[in-house]
Amino acid sequence: MKFNINGPLFKIETNDSFPVKKIKKNKLFDQVLSNFGINTKYLIYLINKNAQTSKIYFVKSKRNIFVLRSSTSQDSKYLKSQCKIVSSVKQDFFFNILKGKYGYTFKNKNLHYFLYKKVNGEIFDGRVDHLNKIFYNIVKLHKKLKKKNIFDSNLQIKKYKIKKIKNHGMLLTKEDFLNKIFSKKMIGKQTKELIIKNKFYIKNCINNIVKLKLEKKNLQIVHGDLNHSNIIVSKKSARFIDLEDLIVDNFKIAISTGIFKILRHVVFKNKNKLYYVNNYCINLCNNLIKKNIFNNRNEIFDHSALMILSDISLIINSVLRGEKKYLYDLEKKFLNLIELRYIFKLHELKS
Repeated sequence: MKFNINGPLFKIETNDSFPVKKIKKNKLFDQVLSNFGINTKYLIYLINKNAQTSKIYFVKSKRNIFVLRSSTSQDSKYLKSQCKIVSSVKQDFFFNILKGKYGYTFKNKNLHYFLYKKVNGEIFDGRVDHLNKIFYNIVKLHKKLKKKNIFDSNLQIKKYKIKKIKNHGMLLTKEDFLNKIFSKKMIGKQTKELIIKNKFYIKNCINNIVKLKLEKKNLQIVHGDLNHSNIIVSKKSARFIDLEDLIVDNFKIAISTGIFKILRHVVFKNKNKLYYVNNYCINLCNNLIKKNIFNNRNEIFDHSALMILSDISLIINSVLRGEKKYLYDLEKKFLNLIELRYIFKLHELKS
């Protein structure tokens, strides 16, 4: 199977552009910011993003820039615990979260807020010279998080309903399902054709994840979404944002998925880097195997495939209920499953 540079692979990124819009101050913002000790003049900007589970604002005071995040009570069940964990990690992995009059969070009606100082640096843009420090810090962070007691953490425990994931994944091998979502313009023609060509590969991915043994000893606190937009890089460091993704999960899944998402973004930014990424992925996997973090390269691939198929299952389940909140990510996730084989250099195998 040849890599088609003109196809849809590595061309969709739903977290690549975050337009900023200046908005008017109001009494609510005054009240929220006053709680965190900001009583001086400030400017506030809304960051537009696809995911609607929370809202993000930049707050500019005379001396500092802060990030203000708000979410509904339903989406803030674990927020206090997540804030405490971030504040307890002393080394430079996250950001400096501010403590207000009522703790790390502030509630107003149905909305919960927290505030932190904007991290110095830029969102990871796919530059390969940042990769080593990013992966070094990912491993180091999760070693730190492993020391924390998951039973006292009061965090969401990620569960994988393998049977449902399998059933939803198998829909990708059914042409009538693909034709239906294509007719509704949920995916493009090239994507539909590519999925059909990869039918047997997709079946193999599903069969492999069904055989995976998710051991309880690998459960720990993890950052559950190590994508490029949650990584801030500077000359000296790589830090992680989006504390809402701190959950209890299998750390092998978290790290494997991070490997895919980060290396995938390198190729998204520069298609000519695929060969480089293939070799980097092999060396990175070998290094993680030597450190006894993984047993073999297939294990890394399969854990990453499980997360992608789990995301696909979540979206399909939502679509079947008539919801649209995850629809923006549907085509990208379908393609992610095929892109995974290119990152791990499995595109040379027959479909």
